[in-house]
Amino acid sequence: MKAKRRHDLSPAGWGLIFLALLCLMMVVLIHINPGLVRYAYAPYAYWIIQPEEMTKETIDGYAGVRRTFTFTIPEGNPTRIGARLSFYLRHTGARIEIEDSRLIYDSTESAEPHIGRTPGNYWITVPIRDNYAGKKVRIVLTPLFANVRDETPGFYLIGHEQLLTMILIPREAPMLILCAVPLLAGLFLCVLAFVLPLERADRRSILLLGTMAIAAALWKSGGLSSVALALDMYGVHKEIWYLGAVMYMLTLTLSLRYLIVLPGDNKAGRKENACFFLALAADIVILGLQYLNLLELHDTLIGLGFLLAALHAAALFPGKPSRPQLLWCLLFFFSMVLDMAVFLLTGSMNNAPFFITWVMINLLIQGFGFVRGALRKERILRERETELKNAKVQAMMQQIRPHFIYNTLTSIYVLCRDDPQQAMQVVDSFTAYLQANFTAIAAATPIAFPDELRHTQAYLAVEAMRYGEKLKVEYDLGHTAFRLPALTLQPIVENAVKHGIGSGRTTEERIVIRSRYQSGAAYLTVEDNGPGFDPDARTGSAHIGVENVRQRLALMCGGTMTIESSPEKGTVIHMVIPQKEQ
Repeated sequence: MKAKRRHDLSPAGWGLIFLALLCLMMVVLIHINPGLVRYAYAPYAYWIIQPEEMTKETIDGYAGVRRTFTFTIPEGNPTRIGARLSFYLRHTGARIEIEDSRLIYDSTESAEPHIGRTPGNYWITVPIRDNYAGKKVRIVLTPLFANVRDETPGFYLIGHEQLLTMILIPREAPMLILCAVPLLAGLFLCVLAFVLPLERADRRSILLLGTMAIAAALWKSGGLSSVALALDMYGVHKEIWYLGAVMYMLTLTLSLRYLIVLPGDNKAGRKENACFFLALAADIVILGLQYLNLLELHDTLIGLGFLLAALHAAALFPGKPSRPQLLWCLLFFFSMVLDMAVFLLTGSMNNAPFFITWVMINLLIQGFGFVRGALRKERILRERETELKNAKVQAMMQQIRPHFIYNTLTSIYVLCRDDPQQAMQVVDSFTAYLQANFTAIAAATPIAFPDELRHTQAYLAVEAMRYGEKLKVEYDLGHTAFRLPALTLQPIVENAVKHGIGSGRTTEERIVIRSRYQSGAAYLTVEDNGPGFDPDARTGSAHIGVENVRQRLALMCGGTMTIESSPEKGTVIHMVIPQKEQ
């Protein structure tokens, strides 16, 4: 019988898959930034620079202010060990000048082709040459948005690898973990959604939850200074910020969609669909206007967050939301309010941990719990399907009632009076037949071909007692090492006898049974020289018996049966039983 693949792994199996994804992520990170595996430990590896002077001037445009920091490059070790002047900026342009007013770095936006005026969140890491020792450096910072106008960066003289491994990763380790877990778990859920045999609604819910987790992780990780430094060599700091902003929009929109189709309420009405498509349209319009430089994406994110929060509420109320929907919505608002409080206090949501923590908890509890529930439901459906298939096979087996039993009993009655010795032989053969027949009826799985052949031969031995030399049976068995449903060959042979010599024909009945192996399948053929028939017009018990065999072949081992017959030209029945699928 064809065995179905099982997809429900043990907890250890899922753990190994998750560990493999974690290892893959580490390999990618190490490839991007080899400094991850070269930890700098020297006590003199870096210096924290305190500006000697800071001046502020009012300007037109941007955030309305420009600040200038001045300090002197220390002499000695910094220039000898290859340290860099490093500091982290958010939405701020920078110019760095050396003592003689020579420009050594400029990130002003006027000379750079761009979409939007922000340079994003990025690190400035300028090499310190030997001739810079003892000279004054001026750093001119121009904040581009009001929420970063008062931010003062930390200035370091440090190597690139030391900055990443000694300062940033230890400082941002909690947020890195909070981002890495949903990212890996979301990828894991998306993979499971495609490889597991799930219903369409279950697959959709798992994909939504997994994609939302990935989007939330990319949004939060895009604002981490360690991520910006790790990707600094590619010069994509602006793209990282815009990617994070788009992931923020996608996270909130997917949260709304998942809220609508939460398990237990998979049917979305017109109002719910209208809220989702309105949110999607708002995302598309804002991104389109940003592309055309008609608005600044940075200025719309807070307002968009309030709009999507209102759409979350509108999708549920007024109405009768389910308990999972209420829980999802309440925790969504609570975590976003806490993150907003962090934003109002610090001017940034980059280090606000509440929403991403909520996403991670939902993934580990609800997401994988939902996968487990879907697997359990799928397993129950498979078991029910198997039970229904077995019940159908058993029902068809119960239809097999060989008519020749009654004729045989009559013959035995007559032989007991005329030829007791022959009657005893008939009883022996008949007993062997009945034993094989009852065993076959009880069989719920395919049996070995030699067992079915012995059953058929026991039947033919009984019929030979009745018809003598008029019944000839030939065997051409080139292959016997295969399995087939019980009562497959015997009913076909019985049908040939019944409609041949058993119908009163006076000519000799000849039956040939052949078997062979070819191309991964067993080919079983039963040929007779009986009266034949029109396969398209057959009716009655013969038709039911043949169809019974055909259906059991398909159900139990994926086999097929074809019939070649025409009136007065005999009949050939071909059965093909795949062996690779058994």
